Amino acid sequence: MSVIRVAVVDDQRLFASGMQMLVDAQDDMSCVGTAGDGAAALELCDAEHPDVLLLDLRMPVLNGVETLARLGERGDDRPRVVALTTIRRDDAVLAALRAGAAAFLTKDALPEVVTATIRDVHEGRPAPTEAEALDLLRAQGTPVETHRSDEVLDALTAREREVFLLVAKGLTNAEIAASVFLSEATVKSHVRSVLMKLGLRNRIQVVITAHERGLVRA
Repeated sequence: MSVIRVAVVDDQRLFASGMQMLVDAQDDMSCVGTAGDGAAALELCDAEHPDVLLLDLRMPVLNGVETLARLGERGDDRPRVVALTTIRRDDAVLAALRAGAAAFLTKDALPEVVTATIRDVHEGRPAPTEAEALDLLRAQGTPVETHRSDEVLDALTAREREVFLLVAKGLTNAEIAASVFLSEATVKSHVRSVLMKLGLRNRIQVVITAHERGLVRA
């Protein structure tokens, strides 16, 4: 069994230690280190190459959104990020999702939600908090001004466009497969192609792209 390498970044040491213990208690996970600010997080990623990074958004030295931007400059050599926040409807959460976070968790999340989110983000599946991200986007998302709202889809095939819009509505790969009569493996392949062609990092960025261009109903 492949072990998920997790790093925790939070300036509250007690919280970071608790997350470390939770991760290390799982048979399929290992905490490879903790850090107290974004600059230290970047050093930790360089040293340990975690698969998943639990990243607090409000920290000294370098905050979570700025850290995400720095990670984004590294191309494919970066962990998948779960943003940590104390407030659900926080502008910083939406900024983090735009910057490449695959999901977010509030710091009062149940342990089973935390571990499920880590596993789902690692595997590229919709995270348990994706519905909350959709609600946040509906409430706070800013429409993109463009001549053609669907121009972003020009690079996609007809099937990829269909998959893009279904992902944007929050459907899982299994639900998409049932909807369009394809195997789940084929849907995964289409999702990977959509992300690559559009330069998006994860499913939640598909959701943001579609909603802010008015391609799906909020």
